[in-house]
Amino acid sequence: MDDFGANCLSLILPVTFVGAAVIGLVRMPDEDVRRVALGTALIGLVLGLLGTCSFARIDGPAIAVLHDCVWVKSLGIRFTLAVDGISLTMILLTGIAATAGVLFSWNVGKRVREFFALYFVLIGGVYGVFMSLDLFLLFVFYELAII
Repeated sequence: MDDFGANCLSLILPVTFVGAAVIGLVRMPDEDVRRVALGTALIGLVLGLLGTCSFARIDGPAIAVLHDCVWVKSLGIRFTLAVDGISLTMILLTGIAATAGVLFSWNVGKRVREFFALYFVLIGGVYGVFMSLDLFLLFVFYELAII
């Protein structure tokens, strides 16, 4: 995987969580909330498509590490994001489902801002589950997704 594809995939999580924060914290009309939600979902889908297109399988199974740093040194916990062919497929499906979910929820009438903010926390958790390489990080993202 080239640097462009890795950078695209690395941006999916921050874009999703920043979208959730903007929707949840910035006061705006419901119609603008829906537009920001659709834009956030589409950006995640496009980043996933660009990252997938640049993923090249050379010999055998390939894992592309996107980000790796020490998170909790005393426990040996790392913040490691990586993708392979299966996780890329799941990331693409999550992008499609997120975009479809925003479109199908377009007519939500009550607490629109809260709905879409929590929706993108869920989507961010799902993206994180598919990118996690560390078991503890997987657990954190999984808990985000099920809460």
